[in-house]
Parts: sequence; structure tokens; C-alpha cells
Amino acid sequence: MLMKKYLLIITTICLFIPTAWSKFDLRSLSAQTQTVQNDLEKILAKANLEGKINFVQKSHTKNSAHLSCEAEKMTITVEAGENWSQVFYYSLQKLGFYFPHPRIQVSPKWSQVKENCGKTIQWKTAMKYHGFHLHTLHPSEWVHGFLMGKTEIANDMIRWMARNQQNTLDLSLLDIEEEKIFSYLKAPFKLAKDFGIHTGVVFGFAFHQQNQYKLVSLFDSLFEERSLKAIDKKLNYLLDNIDLSFINIEAGTSEFTPANYELSIKWMNKAAELAEKKDVATFIKIHTSTGQENEKYGNFNFLPQFANSNVGILPHTVFLYELEADDAPMYGNKNFHHIRDFMLDQKDKRNTWYYPETSYFCVQDIDVPLFFTDYLLTRANDSKFLYQNGIQGQLNFSTGQEVGYWLFDWTYTLLNNLDYEFDPYIGLKLLGEDVESWKKIAEFQNKYFVKKGLVSIITFSSLGDELLEGVHNVLKRNLLSKLSKDPKSLDSEIALLEEAIPHIPKNVEIKNKELRSMWKITEARIQHAYYNRLAMKHEDKKESYLAKSKEYREKAQGHIDHVFNNHGRYPAAQLFSRHDNPTAYKWGYAQPAKDMQYWIREEESIRANNYAFYFMSQFSIKEVLEGWVF
Repeated sequence: MLMKKYLLIITTICLFIPTAWSKFDLRSLSAQTQTVQNDLEKILAKANLEGKINFVQKSHTKNSAHLSCEAEKMTITVEAGENWSQVFYYSLQKLGFYFPHPRIQVSPKWSQVKENCGKTIQWKTAMKYHGFHLHTLHPSEWVHGFLMGKTEIANDMIRWMARNQQNTLDLSLLDIEEEKIFSYLKAPFKLAKDFGIHTGVVFGFAFHQQNQYKLVSLFDSLFEERSLKAIDKKLNYLLDNIDLSFINIEAGTSEFTPANYELSIKWMNKAAELAEKKDVATFIKIHTSTGQENEKYGNFNFLPQFANSNVGILPHTVFLYELEADDAPMYGNKNFHHIRDFMLDQKDKRNTWYYPETSYFCVQDIDVPLFFTDYLLTRANDSKFLYQNGIQGQLNFSTGQEVGYWLFDWTYTLLNNLDYEFDPYIGLKLLGEDVESWKKIAEFQNKYFVKKGLVSIITFSSLGDELLEGVHNVLKRNLLSKLSKDPKSLDSEIALLEEAIPHIPKNVEIKNKELRSMWKITEARIQHAYYNRLAMKHEDKKESYLAKSKEYREKAQGHIDHVFNNHGRYPAAQLFSRHDNPTAYKWGYAQPAKDMQYWIREEESIRANNYAFYFMSQFSIKEVLEGWVF
């Protein structure tokens, strides 16, 4: 009897002890019933199922939806709390409504819907907060949608997030007129809030890179009093004019250069203090860059560990490498284990969300374009790791969703659903793709691209690689300039290509024409890289090998033309052309891909034996000096 009393007392006490999640929860936010009802009507109209499905919302802790049918109509009864809309949209997914892209809807027939009558759907999430960072420092559809007034693009993205059970969204502010920012963000952020999606914005303290908005000028950043006053004034101005749940701050003067260490801690604490007064959470982005060490504080990127507990962190990794991978040669790192360990160390001390990347703008993939299936494997393995280690949230860094990249972002959304058991192929399965074919492609890429390092050969060098060789290396690689003088390294790369090419999967079945074209482009690039290197090795046969390179480039050109002509969903955003926009880059991210800019440049560099960074560069010297574009 006494033991029962002790157990009752202990249980009662435990009910009032906050969990790791509850300590760091964002402000309370739940979707508006009418907003979801309006969206359901849009979905049903597109499916030619008007009036066939309705829903009833009941407050509960069950996180379930019951599907009942009567007189050729279905009622979805949702019993859930704050996240009730996620439960509702998951029930639609179980009925066969899929939203792989903001402007793509896959709909079931009524006969398929009726097969689910009487079922109860349970919603179980891997992480409480799950969503997207839209990297509007790069010229994407979202720059036009959120920061250039083309609001329907922004609204489509927000609806897509809600339909895929995401509840966090942020984007980078650009250095444009604040009144324009407030005007452009008002309607889409209101819609996000009405869908139960937490909104945030990204800016810097004194971050002078890629035309990002910052609170403190570089001059004022040298002085404590002036910088703190600037933060007080400008941050309050932002918080008073944008409805936010959280802010995401860049701590350094660039992602490669630190600000004053002790002053930066004061900036973090000041920002968190101001934001907390308005019920807004504060996060600091944790970069993977190297070479920023201090005798007292260590790595500048890990400086938030010395800040107050209301300063959260967003540990960031780049490109297609896993947290657990032993080899991830990005930005001078051997791997990302230090990011992993820092995240695990801090997760119970402050807000901690993982901040991975599933599209890489700076030449590596999306603007080439190459289609890397390791993004599927990496996001699945990392999500499982995060779940098993009790990480509160995940905010996926995305550059854009065209040229097939919607598959990666959509799969990422699905991985937060425990029913899917972290299956990297779940999106492909839902689309009815031949999964065995995709497994062959993914296994080939993982073995040769990632584990054997072919990715550094088939991707193209970035401006930073060439302009600041040995200082700002995005990916560890041999530049063409080195290969031209180093026969041993050249032979090694040729040998790896000759090993990989016979193992390129044959007779694969890819139903989706856009994804098929993207794989064909990637396949062609392997051959293109091979013949370019043969041209470098054999001066007497240079032109004949370059002719073969051109042949594969033209094959790739046909496929990117198909994507542009048939799967370009944002003509208003000019993603495939050069155009003025408020980023540091005066072209849409798919323009270099459409024009085969990097493919042609590599051929011509070899032909002319000219490997200077400015030779046929995508960037003008003026753009480099004015925009800090790399």
C-alpha cells in the first residue's frame, strides 16, 4: 500500500516536469478550420470529387482520424490537439491524395477512396518540428514568391507544406527596403499561420555575404555599444512588423569569417532577450566551415554553447553526406561528426533542430544539373538517427524544387511519419515507380559517387574553389588546372571512371519523364567527364575526345530541354534565364543547367589549356566584388 502511494506521488511529480521538447516549445499555434476547409475544396475540385469528402474536428489527444461513409460521401472525424491539421492531411494521403510538388496533385478515384471506409488513421511523428528553410539568398521560385511580390508562388508552397504535414518555415531576408519585405511577407505568412505553420526569417548580425539582410554594419560591429543599440533598434523593428514564431541568425561576418567572439555572445543573448519578450524563439545557424578557432572559445561556429539557454541552435551540414558518414570532404572537413556531437551535446540544453541540405546551388548539383539519389538515403538515415536520439526538430535547407528536386524535398516530408519507417524510397513507392530500378541507381551512386569519390569528378569546381584554392574549398577535389600538370592524379581519375562506367545500371524503368531525364543527364555527365580527361591526357587525340564529350553534352542538352519545355512550373520566376532579382546572382538557378554553361566551359578550358577562374566564368568580376556571391 505504501509503495502504491510513493508511485502515485512520483507519477504526479513527473507530470509537472517538462520534457526536453516542452522546455523549448514554440508559441502555441493551430490551424484554422476554415483555412483547411477552403483547401480541401481546392483539392477535391482538382480531383473532380467536389462535395465527396468533409471533415469534423474534435479536440483530443488521440492524434487519429476516423473515416466513415454514408450515401456516397466520406466524413473524416479528426480527434487531435494542436496538430489536428497534420492528422487530417495524413488521412488524405492514406486515401491516395499525393502532393509531390506545390503544383502537382495526384488524386485517387472515388472507388479507391471508398475502400477506406471504416478505417481509423493514426498520426505518429518522428519530430515535433519539421519543415523547410527556403534559401532565398539563391535566385529561386521562392525569391519571386516571398520577396518579389508573386504571392501565389508563396501561397502554393505554404499549401504544399500543410498538405505534407510540415509545421515550420523560414526564409532568408535580402537587403532590400524593409517596407517591401513587410508588404511581401504579410499575406503568405498570415496564410502559413492559418495552416498552423510556424514562420521564421533569417538574417545576420553583421553578415556581409550574398546580399543578406543584417542588423549591424561592419563598422558598428567593431564597437559594443553601437552594435547592441543597432540590434535593439533593427530587431525590434522586424519583430514589430513580421508575425514570427522564431528567428534564425547568422553569427559571423560571413560563413567563413568570425566576428569578435565575446561580443558575438552578447549579440546572441541580446537578440534572444528581445525576441523572448515577443514570444519568439531565437536560433543561431551552426556552419560547417573551418579555420575559425579561438584559444578561449574554440570553434566560432560552436559559440552559442556559451550563450544563454534561450539561444537555440541549427547545426548545419551541406550536400549529400550523412551525419554518420566517415568521409564528408566538404569545406575542409573530414566528416560531419563534430556537428553531430555538438548537436547531441546541446539538445537538452537549448532549442536544437538539425539543419541539413537537400539541394546545393554552388555548382555541385542543382544548377548543373545532376540528380543525386544519395539525398534520399542521407535524409532517411539522418532522420532515423535524429529520432533515435531525441532531437526536437529538423529544418531542411532547400534551394529549389525544379529539375526533379521536388522528389528529395517531398521524400523528406514523408520521413517524419513513423508509419513509413524512414524508407528512402517511400516517395517513389507512392508514385508507383519501379523501386527496384531506383535501388539499382541509388546503390550505384552510393558506391561510386560517394564512397569512391566520383562525385568530386563529375561535379564542376565552384568560383570559391578556383579563386581561393586551398582556402575556400567547397568539396575536396582536383581542379582541372592541377590535373593538367599532374599525370598521376589524372590517371587516377580516368581509372575510377573506367571502373564505374561498366556498372552504370542498364534497363532501368523510370515512369516519371522528368525524373527519367534527370537521371539521363547524370548518366551523360559521367561519360562527359571521362572523355574530357582523356582529351587532357592525349594531346594528339584531344579534338576527337572532345568531340565525344560534345556528343554526350548534346544528349544531356536534349534532356534538360525536355525538362524546361514540359516541366518548368514557374515561368513567372524565370528560373531558366538570366534576369534581375534582389539576390547576388542575376540568373535563375536552372539557367546554367539549361545553357550547359559548366559543361561547355570544361570542354573549352581543356581545348584552350586555360584554367583561369575568369575564363568563361558564370560570374563577372563586378559581381564577385559587389555581391560576395561565393
